[in-house]
Amino acid sequence: MNEEQQQSFEDSEHFQQFFNKKTTTTAISYAGQLGILIGLLGVALIIGSLIAGIVFVGLTHTSFFDLEKAMANPAYANASKIAQLIGSVVIFFVPAFFYARIVNKNPFKQLGFNKHISIKQIFIVIAIAFAGLYLSGALARLNEIIPISKNLSTYFKQMEDKYSEQVLIMANMKTIGDYLFSLLVIALAPAIVEETLFRGGLQNILVKWTKNAWVGIIITSIIFSAIHFSYYGFLSRAMLGIVLGFIFYETKSLWLNILMHFINNGIAITGLFFVMKKEKVTKDSLNDDTYPLWIGAVALLVIIYLFQLLKKETAKQNIQA
Repeated sequence: MNEEQQQSFEDSEHFQQFFNKKTTTTAISYAGQLGILIGLLGVALIIGSLIAGIVFVGLTHTSFFDLEKAMANPAYANASKIAQLIGSVVIFFVPAFFYARIVNKNPFKQLGFNKHISIKQIFIVIAIAFAGLYLSGALARLNEIIPISKNLSTYFKQMEDKYSEQVLIMANMKTIGDYLFSLLVIALAPAIVEETLFRGGLQNILVKWTKNAWVGIIITSIIFSAIHFSYYGFLSRAMLGIVLGFIFYETKSLWLNILMHFINNGIAITGLFFVMKKEKVTKDSLNDDTYPLWIGAVALLVIIYLFQLLKKETAKQNIQA
């Protein structure tokens, strides 16, 4: 190959690499990507809420004017679950998917769905999920003892009671079929759609934009916790978000996030199911799931150790890939 042919070959190769890059990802700034995601989320919130309402009304033959009252009726628990399932997919998953499709021709890769994971990574994440339950319980206890004004305490308690009432209605389980359906709607579906939006979408943007993993993960986790509108569960959910955030940051695999999120939700649903078979569950008993602070400190140390194992295993997988 002479010098002219060599230069022609190199130019062709560089052009092909450039072409492939341009046809795979776009040159939209991270601020622009965030704007796209927020815009899509706003539209999806309106459409998803409308679709969920239509589905519920269609299943229960009630009126739109009585929607809030009807959804608080335990007799319509399954209809509420179906409506929530459809609504959550539209509100959380759809905007994240279309955002990813705009910035990358392979949206699932952009969101982190295609990363190979090992059995060892799975077991480590399961261990982190169980340790996280004790840390969450300790943080819930810390949330309770933080001094706030009487007016704020009354307001937050009312919000908590309303949230607990919705959970009890949604998790009204009398049979194994009800339990499995609740696992699908209240545990698995939220794990998939929320992780897709928050970790695969929002965190991905913020970490790259700020060039700081801690900043991107913490901001995402605060927003993740805030959307649940539960003051007394804020710290525990924010910490769950941070743990999930670092799992995604280290492994780049959304599957592991979905696994941990599902375990976290699934344990709560499973415990509620067995308690419901023995006794009546009240709002107070539902919120009485706290641990002493020292248990949370031990759990945190265990999680840090498990993260070190996860980091080593992920590095090993990257070398073998």
